[in-house]
Amino acid sequence: MLDLLTSILTGGATGLLGTALSFATSYFQARQRHAQELELRRLDMELAEIESAGAERVAALELEGEKAQAELSAFRESYREAARRWSRPGDGWLMQFVDFVRGMTRPALTWGFVALTSAIYFSMGDADAVVDGTAVKARIVDTVLYLTTTCVLWWFGARQIAKGARPAGTG
Repeated sequence: MLDLLTSILTGGATGLLGTALSFATSYFQARQRHAQELELRRLDMELAEIESAGAERVAALELEGEKAQAELSAFRESYREAARRWSRPGDGWLMQFVDFVRGMTRPALTWGFVALTSAIYFSMGDADAVVDGTAVKARIVDTVLYLTTTCVLWWFGARQIAKGARPAGTG
């Protein structure tokens, strides 16, 4: 009978030990799963932040591209408007004169400043007037060179842009 009692007690103790071992294993597995889930969520949040920053950058670039496209369209339209004649055949001489003046303004300014720059360059002597500590001729030359460069580059640059803005095969 002692054998029976010993078998029952040792079997019960082994069962309890097995249950405790199963519980401990389950506990540590659950803890590991929980830590793994937390790490996965943290990585998901990092990925979402990176994707959000990327999407934000893409949206900013798309907006910048749309803005540049709109500016180019407005620029092209301004050239079309500038090239358009205001007068029609049969209009009075005054409207035709207005068209002529409007069309000749930039070329006249450009060539006028080129001529002025040349005239000042070739007529300058060694004498240099000084007013309030400033060399007048040097200041005039600087200003005229600035204006001439602006006119020439703007005129020829605008012509190149206008040529580049034409549809293919038109010119």
